[in-house]
Amino acid sequence: MKILSIRKAVTAMNKKIKKLVGVTLMSLATAGVTFTSCTDEPLILTTFEQEMMGEYMEKRPEQFSEFIRLLDTTEVLGLLNAYGDYTLFAPDNNAMRAFYQAKGKTSLKGFTLDTLTKIAYDHIIKGYEVPTEEFLDGLLPFLTMSDRYLSTTSRPMAGALVYFVNDQSAIVSRDIEVSNGIIHVLNKALDPSVLNIVSAISNDERFGLFTKALMETGLDQKLMLTRDDSYDVNDWKNKIDETFIQGSGSRDELPLSRKYGYTVLMESDSTYATVYDIRTLDDLKAYAAAHVYHENPADANVSDPKDPRNSLYKFVAYHLFDRKMTYTQFIDAYDTDHMIKTYDMYEYIETMNPNTLVEVKKERASGETNLFNKSDETGEVVRINKNYRDKDATNGVYHEIDRILIYNKRVVGELSSKRIRIDAAAFFPELINNNMRYYDPSKPRSWVFPPNYIKRLKASATTRFCYLNAYGGYLDYQGDEVYLIGMYDFTVETPPIPAGTYEIRFGYQPTGGRGAAQLYWDGVPCGIPLDLRILANDPLIGYEEPGVNAEDPNGFENDKMMRNRGYMKGPATYKDVLGVWYGKRIARNSPQYIRRILGTYTFDKASTHLFTVKAVREGQFMFDFLEFVPLELLENEGIE
Repeated sequence: MKILSIRKAVTAMNKKIKKLVGVTLMSLATAGVTFTSCTDEPLILTTFEQEMMGEYMEKRPEQFSEFIRLLDTTEVLGLLNAYGDYTLFAPDNNAMRAFYQAKGKTSLKGFTLDTLTKIAYDHIIKGYEVPTEEFLDGLLPFLTMSDRYLSTTSRPMAGALVYFVNDQSAIVSRDIEVSNGIIHVLNKALDPSVLNIVSAISNDERFGLFTKALMETGLDQKLMLTRDDSYDVNDWKNKIDETFIQGSGSRDELPLSRKYGYTVLMESDSTYATVYDIRTLDDLKAYAAAHVYHENPADANVSDPKDPRNSLYKFVAYHLFDRKMTYTQFIDAYDTDHMIKTYDMYEYIETMNPNTLVEVKKERASGETNLFNKSDETGEVVRINKNYRDKDATNGVYHEIDRILIYNKRVVGELSSKRIRIDAAAFFPELINNNMRYYDPSKPRSWVFPPNYIKRLKASATTRFCYLNAYGGYLDYQGDEVYLIGMYDFTVETPPIPAGTYEIRFGYQPTGGRGAAQLYWDGVPCGIPLDLRILANDPLIGYEEPGVNAEDPNGFENDKMMRNRGYMKGPATYKDVLGVWYGKRIARNSPQYIRRILGTYTFDKASTHLFTVKAVREGQFMFDFLEFVPLELLENEGIE
């Protein structure tokens, strides 16, 4: 698809007087959607001089008179007629009239002024211009003026690509450039929920039994947070240098807010009744008592449902996550261009049932995604109902699942017998809740975090803790990385790992700008300090690229030699996309990616652990992933 963008061709000064480009539209009769062409045919342009957003719409009352009336009533119209950078999702007249009808009204007069202001703010992103070429398959990384994130996706329809906002509102005319931003015209007004996640679930009759269990356990009270009002981005401006730009072109910036978020997976009353013959809360309690895994057998006797050791409590809590994940954010959002599409993907997510994980699989052979706790032996699996997902709330989202999700003996046994590789970004719910963990193939962003922003991180005052979102230029697992600068001293609490004996490895990408660090596991040093400047082909590590040595074409003998020195090649499952620095190589085939073996550790129970890093030479420290490999897998582990 060829996207025309005057915005990229003008300077900041003449941007304020740039021309508006309107793209002649074609009609998609079968979908009732009008959209811009996505073929390689030439586009016919109509040019408008120096119009602001408000002016553009005022000159087209046949399309926008209802929305203009709303903007004028709320005094938001003046904002859109002022200089600045805005993205406006403008409902057309039919969309506004349908909105009134859906709310039981006939016009704007039926709404309070506060409600109308919220409706206006729901449709405006202030401070950023977001053309469709920068849309993500998931949440956009910019808040609306009503302090909400918008999700975007695209679907092929009748030979063209149609963009949708919040899964329901089709963009019928896109990328209209005006002097102060970009307009996308919608065929349905945006209407994000004003309920928090608990209220939203309670109002959904589909999940009456699960709602009763949620209240019975008191876990509803753990889903109430929305945002940290004590966080003010302006308090931390001294943390960043506005003139500093990373080598990748990313400018350091601070999180705009510190939001909390939750995800709930739920079985419907119908599923409980028809599949499991569970019809009452007592039935559900009995099912939980019979199937929930208790690491400590004595927990099975705890009768208080509000006690975290209780069976029902554990059952419900295993359905809850402390991060807001839309359907794509369980795993699809991390299947970046870096990932080799012949290898299955796995994501491991901590639940609110203490010390438990859910495995999410993306299976290449079947093309299926979001397979929860799939059994390799029996095929038993839990799936999201695609027709009842992404139900939004102010502080969360919920999805219906087709089978009971439970942490039982089968799940425990399978999780403890497979390699668990966890991307560094997955450690920190804040990155998802504040929409920083996403993939942009051409434009990285560098996030700098104030002290105490990341809950499971403890860092010294001399530590500059940062995150680079997934970008095509990096040779990183899932394309992103955590990095630190200076004389850092930090400790990260890991997600919970099942009981067992594991070889633990640390994945990183060495460069000349890195420093050296002493690594610790649960407070115990992991060998000698690690010099992150040394590439894998240094004699100290001994890497040979597979295929170069005729006597060792697959590199397996070299793998053994590297292991003896405490190192491993990178996995064969991902690559550098752009080739800016790494030649578009797969991680295994590059000396610029290494796994350091931290050691072999035995955990007598499922628990979190502490990974500590202390600088011994100033410079950058890069943290890509940790992986935990049961000893019985080592001999036949494979290169993925």
